[in-house]
Amino acid sequence: MLAAAFVIAAPGGASAEKVKVAIAGGHDEIGAFTENHVTFVSLSDLADILGGNLDWILIGFQISYVDDTSRFEFILNSPFFKLNDSLYNMTYPAMYREGQLFVPALTFLPFLDRITTNQITWDKQAKTIRVASEYFNVTDINFSRKANGLLVEIFLTKALAYDVFVTEGNWINVSVRDGRVNNARITSRKDSRYMYRLKAHQVESTAQISVQVKRDIKNWHHKLVYDPPRIQVSIAEEDFEFDTTEPRPTIGPDDKIDVIVIDPGHGGHDYGAVGPKGTREKDIVLKIGKELAKKIRKDKHFKVIMTRDRDQYVSLDRRAKIANDAGADLFISIHVNASPKRRVRGWNVFFLAPAKNDSARAAAQFENSFFLRELSLPEDPEPTSDNVMFNDPIAGILNEMIMTEFQVESHDFAMMVDREFRRKLKSPARGVDQAAFFVLNRVFTPSVLVEAAFISNSTEEKLLKKGSYQKDVAESIYNAIKRFKSKYENE
Repeated sequence: MLAAAFVIAAPGGASAEKVKVAIAGGHDEIGAFTENHVTFVSLSDLADILGGNLDWILIGFQISYVDDTSRFEFILNSPFFKLNDSLYNMTYPAMYREGQLFVPALTFLPFLDRITTNQITWDKQAKTIRVASEYFNVTDINFSRKANGLLVEIFLTKALAYDVFVTEGNWINVSVRDGRVNNARITSRKDSRYMYRLKAHQVESTAQISVQVKRDIKNWHHKLVYDPPRIQVSIAEEDFEFDTTEPRPTIGPDDKIDVIVIDPGHGGHDYGAVGPKGTREKDIVLKIGKELAKKIRKDKHFKVIMTRDRDQYVSLDRRAKIANDAGADLFISIHVNASPKRRVRGWNVFFLAPAKNDSARAAAQFENSFFLRELSLPEDPEPTSDNVMFNDPIAGILNEMIMTEFQVESHDFAMMVDREFRRKLKSPARGVDQAAFFVLNRVFTPSVLVEAAFISNSTEEKLLKKGSYQKDVAESIYNAIKRFKSKYENE
């Protein structure tokens, strides 16, 4: 996510304006001003919309803007900035006005586009920043070890024509016709266990992905598969070797991914967040949970357990015990978000790890506040096996160990949900983040917490009440479950 440092007093003279941000079928507005015919836009406001926030700390004339993979460093009143280890010139200076960082739209946004998973463009005539979260149709790549070699999977949003060819130096080259490749996402998947290099290029209307693997390619074949659509390239050799033999963690009590626990947040006297028009979080998330359960139950490969299937209060300990006793293979906690800033919008997917930014910390503190209230007003005055097990310090240590073991799988599943949400939801993407949610910290299996939208935003409150949006959230999570099963289930 995003962070920044430093504030100084700003010179005056700029005329206050607004520019539009077109995202997820809707429009937001952010601060702007024009100086010498150059439009400067508020990076502080834009960070809110794209899913981050800026923390200002007085340390000098440098402002740092950081996401999960890249770092910008600005010098106020200078056109020069660093992106990771390289120095760039955006022609016009970064400026400070009324507590916000402003950057030149025309010359800075192409650099922001380079490091995000969305396509970001500046329409000068319409004074609009366009964020196309569904622009890419060649979205991701995955490498998995099989008994007789290596499986390479390139994920698509729909079936596309493609060609595969192998060249000297053990390069596998895939060309996808009419493909638009998410370069940043795909090149971030480089895995030194299997390859020397991973490249992604856009050549006019063709997406090209090239992988230089570490072993000779003797026997290989490819095919297009569906649900989800993806190109599979299999490299099969009896003597295929890998740099590591580290085993994959066992998920659940067996080798199957088949027990799914759905956890609709809050319930009973715990309303959760309440929207401007009185919509209650507990009602919305229960509807989404029931819709998800219905979709999964139609698939005979899964067993579904809900921590609550009606409007009832369920303690934190009880939720975790339900999942752990069932031998859950995936735990999905469903919530909606809230913020004192009514304009903040979008969905998040969280997995358990220390929070990396204020936005994630705020979300965790908000959800955890309900559980802290529960600890001060326990459901049962007398100790029971349900609540004693989590007050035991030894159990706490074991819990931390188990959650560390499943952190990679939880992050991976969160990324799968994120991918499906980007395809389906009519709400801005705030992406995958990590935070210390109590409800996830007590479940011994890969788990995520979904914030489906901001109920505190009047537009998204209306959206959350729509059955079509609830179904889209449920269907997206269901598709991610199927992808997780395909990747992690031992055949």
